Amino acid sequence: MADTIIGRKHWAIAEGYIPAWSHGPEPEMASHETACLLNTSNEDAQVELTIFFKDRDPAGPYRVTVPARRTLHLRFNNLTDPEPIPKGVDYACTIDSDIPIVVQHTRLDSRQAETALITTVAFPGD
Repeated sequence: MADTIIGRKHWAIAEGYIPAWSHGPEPEMASHETACLLNTSNEDAQVELTIFFKDRDPAGPYRVTVPARRTLHLRFNNLTDPEPIPKGVDYACTIDSDIPIVVQHTRLDSRQAETALITTVAFPGD
């Protein structure tokens, strides 16, 4: 199959927040943020995330690989290297890939029994 490459190399998610608590069974109902990364290329995408805060220096880079012709739903809650993303703190994120990918941002907020889910396509930077 020939490459059908869609997407961009640089993305930004200006709004990030992992609620500090959850309601319901974990891990399914744990409040979380997710970057859904789509790689339509025939080669693996090497991706770096940098997390920005209002009152401290950025964290990162966090490095992940999105295999060729695959998707990766990356929970920010699971990022630990170089440090965990703090819960209950506003942040923003840049996502840089060596090949074009598509990025969608999703939040599950289960602080109440009535769960809220939001999603949006990230801002393409190039």
